[in-house]
Amino acid sequence: MSSSVERNIHYLLRDGIGKTAHKLKSGGSVTVAFLGGSVTAGSGASDPEQTSYRARLSQYLRDVYKQAAFRFIHAAIGGTDSVYGAFRLQDHVFRIYAPDLLFVEFAVNDGGRRQSSLRAMEGIVRQARTLNPHMDICFIYTANRSGCEHFSKTGKPQINIANHEEVAEHYRLPSVDIASEIYRRIASGSLSWATLSRDDVHPNDYGHALYAELLESFLETALPTDARSENAAVILPARMDPFSYDQGSLVSPLAAEKVKGFHYVARWSPARTCNWKPPADILWANEPGAVLRIRFTGTAIGMALLAGMDTGEVEVKIDGKTSKHVALFDVHCPKFYRPKTVLFADDLHPGDHVAELELSVRKHEDSIGRALHIVYFLVNGQIRA
Repeated sequence: MSSSVERNIHYLLRDGIGKTAHKLKSGGSVTVAFLGGSVTAGSGASDPEQTSYRARLSQYLRDVYKQAAFRFIHAAIGGTDSVYGAFRLQDHVFRIYAPDLLFVEFAVNDGGRRQSSLRAMEGIVRQARTLNPHMDICFIYTANRSGCEHFSKTGKPQINIANHEEVAEHYRLPSVDIASEIYRRIASGSLSWATLSRDDVHPNDYGHALYAELLESFLETALPTDARSENAAVILPARMDPFSYDQGSLVSPLAAEKVKGFHYVARWSPARTCNWKPPADILWANEPGAVLRIRFTGTAIGMALLAGMDTGEVEVKIDGKTSKHVALFDVHCPKFYRPKTVLFADDLHPGDHVAELELSVRKHEDSIGRALHIVYFLVNGQIRA
């Protein structure tokens, strides 16, 4: 295929997915992974494993390419963004198999911050192509009500799409802009948001079927276009951002030094949860002044926690410098415990660092406690002993 951009109403082919096409035509096993948020997980569908866009697209591939033996990797977590996606890619996508085709969907969950989106989406691409230089990657942009309203005023979709497109263009990745197509149809009067979704983000069964249809039309063009040899490994271009999360990983909380007041709790199982299923092994503290320390080599450090009704706040020092206060309680915390991520720093000089966390005496007025439930540390680099 020519490297020139080929434009369709709702997708850009760029360099396409020729390696996947080659594997499909030659038969054998093909692994397809879906990395994303709640829409990809199937929220809004009556049966996420049957009527979500992910399930429908998987069935479409099975039906059309009967000669292939498919494996599908479900790596979507509701309420999470591309930053967490970059740090959990190795564990959640590459844990057992290396995908031949990776779909990435975070256009409604990223917060609109260009720098963090670029560092995360580039980190996903560079990690994936390092782990498997023979794979294809495609970005998916889904719709939300606020994006639709923004489109009606400006003619442009949510800013996350433009941010992700910068990465897609730099790495010559195809992208499927479901969102803009949905917004155009709503603007023309041929579709309404109420027909598509019961809330502000998640498509119903009709919406998921429409998303799958738009993705199928992309595949109908992209797969027959050019079946390139799987032996031709992709050569990565220069980084867009020197601090991209291309070495992002999840680190066990046991890697930390429990200086004071922190305890390891196995199989923690709270009653009210969202976007995860108990139990979870956590590092826990609930008394102000509890301290832990983690040593690492790299450019970024953070944590993934389970935030809920008793979540507190922390003070963070990196390399002994001035403490940074980090508030963790938010509007969702009173309802349930859910996965939440926070980066304490993501532009450190490459090298050895020490991060120290102290549970603060301060807390949000609506929190019923000062607890911290850590599931992982996020490290763009490596842990040091």
